[in-house]
Amino acid sequence: MIKPIDITDLSQTLKVLEEVKQYMFSQGIDQWDESYPNKDIISNDIQKKQAYIYTENEQILAYMVLNEEYDIEYDDLNWNTPTPFVVIHRLFVKPTAQGKGISSQMIQYAEEYAKTNMYASIRFDAYSLNNTANAVYLKKGYTLVGTVQFRKGVFNCYEKTLY
Repeated sequence: MIKPIDITDLSQTLKVLEEVKQYMFSQGIDQWDESYPNKDIISNDIQKKQAYIYTENEQILAYMVLNEEYDIEYDDLNWNTPTPFVVIHRLFVKPTAQGKGISSQMIQYAEEYAKTNMYASIRFDAYSLNNTANAVYLKKGYTLVGTVQFRKGVFNCYEKTLY
């Protein structure tokens, strides 16, 4: 089940996030570290009421944020669709739950959310060295519109037009 996160879910979400960071690091993906994302960022997501979790048997298996915020680097890209758009941030799935279609369900939820709220498209970025994530987004019909440079390196930027 996908639902808005509650502050009471913070502790469990942070545990899953740490598992994800350790797993990514073991796979040679150093995208996330102690400074991003962290407890303050996740807490802020919850306070702004823009974070969502996927749960099974009261266990948090995935997390994402949906909002209109984006980095200034996005302004340099040639997006296919004008505003309004929604952005996916910090989508992660517990390592032991990966490969079960949960990220696909989270993306589907984001698409339904965007359509319900009349967004013309969905945008986001993915670390260029995270081959699994990049393959999933392309498979889901997202278009690579360019790359941007952030603290950890090159990120691929994707968009899917909804209207």
